[in-house]
Amino acid sequence: MPALYIITGSNGAGKSSVGSDYVPLHLRGSIFDGDKLLIKKRDEFWNSGIKSHKECKKLAIAAVLKTFDDLVDSSLKCMADFAYEGHFTNDATWDVPKKFHDAGYEIHLIFFGLTDTTLSGTRVIGRVNEGGHYVDPVTIADNFYGNLEKLDKHFSMFNSVTILDTSGTDHVGLVILKNGTPISAIPPGELPRWFTDNLPVISAKII
Repeated sequence: MPALYIITGSNGAGKSSVGSDYVPLHLRGSIFDGDKLLIKKRDEFWNSGIKSHKECKKLAIAAVLKTFDDLVDSSLKCMADFAYEGHFTNDATWDVPKKFHDAGYEIHLIFFGLTDTTLSGTRVIGRVNEGGHYVDPVTIADNFYGNLEKLDKHFSMFNSVTILDTSGTDHVGLVILKNGTPISAIPPGELPRWFTDNLPVISAKII
């Protein structure tokens, strides 16, 4: 059975840097990262002579969306494994996982969480200083809370969900769910506040 792997979580939580560690080896070099592709395409349009940041960004976004849609369609047509990184802050962003689910795929979600939006913002600033992409504070907050809200609502649709706390140097595995049921979890009293406050349904299952 083909499989879809989705890497999501807070901005700056390590999705791009360590996310590949949590997917099968044969997919590690081909994980779709829209943020990285957006920067690449934006620079390409700028270097091609389009000296308008707004227009370059507009064209880059369109190119990223088309690339992603083409990869999704190609994977589904061939029933090939696929992995991508993204945010899931509204119902429309769940259309792609549902499409793979309806096609008979196993779907696995890897979620990286952080203590709060302050740490998320600090990580983003550090990334920018190293040449990475910037994310504004409003988007950081929307992604932080939106991802958690939708995860708590949709987790049962996945064959597996792995949730980790990447706030510290050492990543802490918090829970693994299989078909909506916890099969491995740290003691409830050791779950971080960002988890228990924002994932009440999943927390109740662990308790």
